[in-house]
Amino acid sequence: MHYLNHAACGPLADAALHAMHRHALCEQQLGGYGAARAAQAELDQVYAGIAAAIHASPQDIALTQGNSDGWGRVVEAMDWRGGGRILAPRGEWGGNLGLLMALAQRHGVQVEEIPSDPHGAVDLDALQALLCTPASLVVLTWMPANGPLVQPAQDVGSLCALAGVPLLIDAAQAVGQWPVDVRSLQCAALTAPGRKWLRGPRGTGFVYVHPDFLPRLRPLGADHFARPWQGENTWDYRDDARRLEPSEASVALRLGLGAALAEWAALGIDHIQAQIQQRATWLRARLDALPGVQTLRTGPHACSGIVTFTCAGHGAASLHQALQQRGVEAAISPLAFTPWDMQARGLDALLRLSPGHDTRWESLQYACDALEEFLRAQ
Repeated sequence: MHYLNHAACGPLADAALHAMHRHALCEQQLGGYGAARAAQAELDQVYAGIAAAIHASPQDIALTQGNSDGWGRVVEAMDWRGGGRILAPRGEWGGNLGLLMALAQRHGVQVEEIPSDPHGAVDLDALQALLCTPASLVVLTWMPANGPLVQPAQDVGSLCALAGVPLLIDAAQAVGQWPVDVRSLQCAALTAPGRKWLRGPRGTGFVYVHPDFLPRLRPLGADHFARPWQGENTWDYRDDARRLEPSEASVALRLGLGAALAEWAALGIDHIQAQIQQRATWLRARLDALPGVQTLRTGPHACSGIVTFTCAGHGAASLHQALQQRGVEAAISPLAFTPWDMQARGLDALLRLSPGHDTRWESLQYACDALEEFLRAQ
């Protein structure tokens, strides 16, 4: 298998596999709660490792079951009973938009699209104008799933901070392949999964919450861990980000995430980013040389490690099937993933390749050769 699908799920890190296996054996011997007590120091280190990776404090981190889980917890914990106004960019993740539309139907929340330039990047002047009218929240998918665009997240954060409007960043495609500093982003909250560029297990992720934003998050479903009993029929939320966590979770998965993160941190984000960028740049140039192939470009904006393309006369599904039959793991990015942006571009699907920092160059060459072989045979 030539694996080029890190944007969906990176191959599980060896360290993560071993950490989960060790804890599963411990649970067999000590039971789930005994094993959790024995692993408490390691669990604490997971929070510390995530905080260090994004320049936050451990008390500002909550662990989740994935990016959508964490993003939804933040949004649903805000009080929308009186309505509100949410601004979202054209490239926002489709699942996020679905939740926002549910809020619109249930509470009358107004959801507005932030104007974009021709490449899908947020028009900063337009955003500044929109923020002159009171807003409840700005959401930003930092790196959309359907292409290499890197949104100007730091500039968006500066405008939101100036206007006093909280910014929620979906960093699902950023964490692990791009430097992340929540201080310079000036975001109220940021979410990410463990399964993509960090190569942690599925079912893991985290939320960062700025301390000033935390009091606004009052999750209705908080249990005895997130909202402990204070006595005399009184309960109160925790004073850290873990008010977003449930009491029940897979300790093995969390330890797997911590181990993957430690392995990632040992390599260093500068090295990882450079390796991913080299591979993605090479892929775009090689693919553009194939007959009928056109990769998605970002103009003057930075590029992530995501490579998407169309091919004249061939749909994404047929290209995906052809590569799978030849042992290449790629992905389809359908309209539903980024509906506003795909409709603006007149696209229904794109084929997506996303190499990791250690993807073999032979695999990149093989994938392009396999695609060229298929196209020339048609």
